[in-house]
Amino acid sequence: MTDFRDALLAEWQRREPLRAPRPLLPLIGDSFDHREIIAAVDVLLSGRLTMGDRVRQFEQEFARLVGVPYAVMVNSGSSANLLAVSAASVPSRSARLATGDEVLVPAVCWATSVWPLLQHGLRPVFVDVDPRTLNVDVNDLERRITSRTRAIFAVHVLGNSAPMAPMVDIAREHGLLLIEDTCESLGSTSGGQWLGSFGNFGTYSFYYSHHITTGEGGMVVCQTLEDVDLLRSLRSHGWSRDLSNRQEVEQQFSDVDPRFLFVHSGYNLRPLELQAAIGLCQLARLGAMNETRHRNRERLMRALHDHELWDGRFEFPRAADGTTAAWFGFPCLLSASFPVPKSGFLAHLTQSGIENRPIISGNFTRQPALRAHGLVCDPNAYPGAEAVDQRGFFIGIHTEPLPDATIDQLADILLAPVSALKGVNVSGPE
Repeated sequence: MTDFRDALLAEWQRREPLRAPRPLLPLIGDSFDHREIIAAVDVLLSGRLTMGDRVRQFEQEFARLVGVPYAVMVNSGSSANLLAVSAASVPSRSARLATGDEVLVPAVCWATSVWPLLQHGLRPVFVDVDPRTLNVDVNDLERRITSRTRAIFAVHVLGNSAPMAPMVDIAREHGLLLIEDTCESLGSTSGGQWLGSFGNFGTYSFYYSHHITTGEGGMVVCQTLEDVDLLRSLRSHGWSRDLSNRQEVEQQFSDVDPRFLFVHSGYNLRPLELQAAIGLCQLARLGAMNETRHRNRERLMRALHDHELWDGRFEFPRAADGTTAAWFGFPCLLSASFPVPKSGFLAHLTQSGIENRPIISGNFTRQPALRAHGLVCDPNAYPGAEAVDQRGFFIGIHTEPLPDATIDQLADILLAPVSALKGVNVSGPE
């Protein structure tokens, strides 16, 4: 009988030419292949779908790679942010966040860098960013520290590092908790150290377009046994069964069935064995995939600068000093003097088969949901974030080498003459 692995490989190869056609440059191509499919089917055949040994193996290998003592897998990167903030806010934690505490967060961020703060009664204080790096402006961060500031929620944007050396010093000087949202920056380093490993907590996302994917999925890393106990308990309803001191805790409450002893108010954020099996395959290829992203970016940069129509219309964010960026995408800012509005330019890209996105969600102080929580911010008070919002976008760079012809075609489209752009029908990019 043919081994099921051979059959799956043959079916994957058979279907490859039958897959739906894609635009010239989707935001991301498939970063998985028959290996992930075989690993996933192997899980299904095992009969164990819920969190088990594969999740634990993935957590251990991830922690070892990132250089931290502990890693806790969850069902998404957004859940990772929620879980980190929840653990930092547990009443029994030795140093906790409490209702009304201020948390510094960059104005260029994702929604779930902010919502967990509000959901825990914390007050986000937005900080401007440097449009040259897309990351937090340390001088503005220091200016916004008050007697109520208790934490920094750092966000590493599109693979580029926030300025970690001064940020760590500021956190230490003021006694602030540090949480790193590393959902877009798995593999990036600062001073040779992996991002996410500097703070009390670091979070990661394994969404389809990210550096590795488990479809949906995420990870929280931490430094202490106290915090990993909190993370594991909160991930699973707040029960005691995943605590390192489980027996001691259960003996204190001998009148409660220890199988369902709840010691924290938690959630169900657990991942599947299937996700972990895919993640293990992906983790083994992370270095190679990140290197391909880097090479694709460098090739497109050269093609643009060497193009006969190069007119300086783009500003390219640079890696922060002392860092190595594992770029998530290809970010650009249109020059302030470029005569075509960003909406028109992005409509041109979309119509030409180049998928595009804003840089995260632009200047987050513009988001209407903040007003429901009494947060009314003047976007113009964040000029760096406004520059990113009004002029910034990114396109994909992919985990497979882009053909030379595709690179050349991308450069032609990105550098289309202004006269050709002014007639674009602006219905808004999808």
